[in-house]
Amino acid sequence: MDERLHRLWQRGKFHLSALVLLVPLPFIPAQFGGATVFDPPEVERTVTAGPYTVRLVTSIHGPHREPTGEMMKDYAVHVESGGLGTIRGVFLRVGKPRSVRTLGALAEGNPYELEAGVTIPPALSGGEELWLTVESWDGGLHQAALPLAPLLGGR
Repeated sequence: MDERLHRLWQRGKFHLSALVLLVPLPFIPAQFGGATVFDPPEVERTVTAGPYTVRLVTSIHGPHREPTGEMMKDYAVHVESGGLGTIRGVFLRVGKPRSVRTLGALAEGNPYELEAGVTIPPALSGGEELWLTVESWDGGLHQAALPLAPLLGGR
């Protein structure tokens, strides 16, 4: 019996090691897409704010609740390459900003792919807009509004 178990192990260990290498493959990001097999589909919109063209990308899932109790939605902000050197900051906010101090969430990260977490109000009427504000180094503010409902995902 012991000899049969030893031979079974000798034949099966190669296949077991191959299985150990193949099981995590769906969880490793793809080489050129950055996406995994389990990534959800995304919603993408392009908007023009002054001389800047900005692409907003978010998942189709609704906002998530933070430990503080706020509802948050994450957005990836891609600025077209022509204006990267002249942009000081990109801000996102639900509702029109009342002043420069209330521009919203500052998008941060890599200049080619910024990320912003936007606070979503608890009660929505359905007519809200997501405001994008691009601040240039010369102090100019360029704004654009998008309907929030298509960019919010399931709620």
